[in-house]
Amino acid sequence: MKHFIASALAILTLAGCSSATTPLRQSAQITEYSGGEIDNTKTSLFWLTERFDSPESSSDDVIFKDKTWYKSHYTWDSDNLREMSRTGERLSNSGDLIPFQMTLRFSGTGEAVYQRLRINGKVMPMRKQQIDDVKQQASDLIAKGKNQQEQGLELIQGYWEEGAFVTCEGRTFTSIEFKDQLPSFVIDRLIDEDHFVAFIGEYKAKKIVVDKMLMLKNGGYECIERPSSQS
Repeated sequence: MKHFIASALAILTLAGCSSATTPLRQSAQITEYSGGEIDNTKTSLFWLTERFDSPESSSDDVIFKDKTWYKSHYTWDSDNLREMSRTGERLSNSGDLIPFQMTLRFSGTGEAVYQRLRINGKVMPMRKQQIDDVKQQASDLIAKGKNQQEQGLELIQGYWEEGAFVTCEGRTFTSIEFKDQLPSFVIDRLIDEDHFVAFIGEYKAKKIVVDKMLMLKNGGYECIERPSSQS
């Protein structure tokens, strides 16, 4: 686990140096956001890249309470969704988890000019409602990402180890403030065991302020990477 964190830090350090010395990325005004939410049915993590205040790409990683899940990558042209690729697992009629892959490409007017859905290896037709649902999910991700960014919130992941929180980027914090009171059993788990934690919050000086906890897993759980078009 410590090796993983160190490797992630090295990668991010190199990426930071590269972007700082690349005039194209500076002049292109690229901004990246991240966030997440949790409700009674699912936990969602999401990422958004904007160029000149318009979405360029976005991604999400969604886990449902029934153990189904999906990861998506969206490509945008200004405010128009142009392509979506998604992989995951859904429930079969018998209740088993089976894999699926979905790809959609859209015209400039929003028409789905290419669609492919493969469930458990079989190509299946897509209904108009399924396509409309994907388009709505993509739009909701943009709205939620911008809203959380305006509040100063972002996705923070890391490991709680021996009384300190180490982010997936390798930063260490000994002071964490929770806006909402945590249940006592959650506090006991954080104190007594090593855990992977994901939440939305903000960095303030030498502490982290947690707005909402999204995930609490055992210490062997790996940091969640942003899904790409190849995921």
